[in-house]
Amino acid sequence: MIRRILLTVALALSVVSLDQPASAQGTAAQPQKITFLTNYVFHGRHSPFFVGLEKGFYKEAGFDIQISPATGSGFVVTALDAGRADYGMADPGSLIQQVAKGAKVKAFNVFMDVTTSGLASLKPYPTPQSLAGAKIAASLTDSARVTVPIILQMHKVDPSTIQWQTADPSVYFSLFLSGQVDLFTASIDGDMPAINKVAAPQGKTALFASFADWGYDVFGYFLLTRAERIAEKPAEVKAFSAASVKAVKYAMANPEETARIMVKHNPTLDVDTTLAQWKQSIKAIDTPYMRQNGYGIATADRLQRTIDLTKQALKLEAALAPGDVFAPGFVAK
Repeated sequence: MIRRILLTVALALSVVSLDQPASAQGTAAQPQKITFLTNYVFHGRHSPFFVGLEKGFYKEAGFDIQISPATGSGFVVTALDAGRADYGMADPGSLIQQVAKGAKVKAFNVFMDVTTSGLASLKPYPTPQSLAGAKIAASLTDSARVTVPIILQMHKVDPSTIQWQTADPSVYFSLFLSGQVDLFTASIDGDMPAINKVAAPQGKTALFASFADWGYDVFGYFLLTRAERIAEKPAEVKAFSAASVKAVKYAMANPEETARIMVKHNPTLDVDTTLAQWKQSIKAIDTPYMRQNGYGIATADRLQRTIDLTKQALKLEAALAPGDVFAPGFVAK
């Protein structure tokens, strides 16, 4: 009789285990090793992911996460498409461009609602037209190589009027301050606090021209993965999305602690600069659109507008709908 009861209990427990979501099973077993790519060398914008690592949000969701830097959004999309990483963050323009060319990658979460990207310079560039003849430093995979032509087309400016100086992000500052380039692709939340800290001893002040101010009304950054993973492992993607949302919300509510965590994991960074960067990032996340629709959510109309704008500027022939670049339903409202 006792033996029969024990067998019944064991069977019931096994059924409960099978009914648990993948994330819960991953927590009970060995966490799944995954690689996450940031779009750039580490700075304040990437702090939430290290908060998720430090606070155990990813581990609770069943992941052993490795966070690695990249050299641009284009690199991230290519790496994911080739299976060299599991998850990443990228600019929507780069994602749309590569999906149109056949990349099997799809976004599932809006990390930042509006772009923090733009161009840094030592003299004012008030309009896209003022860029004519300028030399801009950017890596081959930098999202600015997609974004700037979009903006120029919007303002009826020929993209060939600017010069691109191919360079690694690690040398942007030196090229810029030595006068070898007029501008470099920059972000108000990542590069501007850092470049002005370097430029101040030379008596120089870097100025910022925002892509958003020039009419680039698209999402800032997406979280993305291979389309195959979304189709075959939806529970895993939802678990990763939930952990990331939890990390972002914690980081927004605790910016000072977030900066300290980021520097703990990346000792070469400065706490004050990291904090200044992250506070600028928060402004690009906590927008009226986000408060209306919910964090991480993308509406079909805004996705379509982003797609149409990118296709027109880059002369893409592929017919793309919102569902081709973004998978809804992976962010809990």
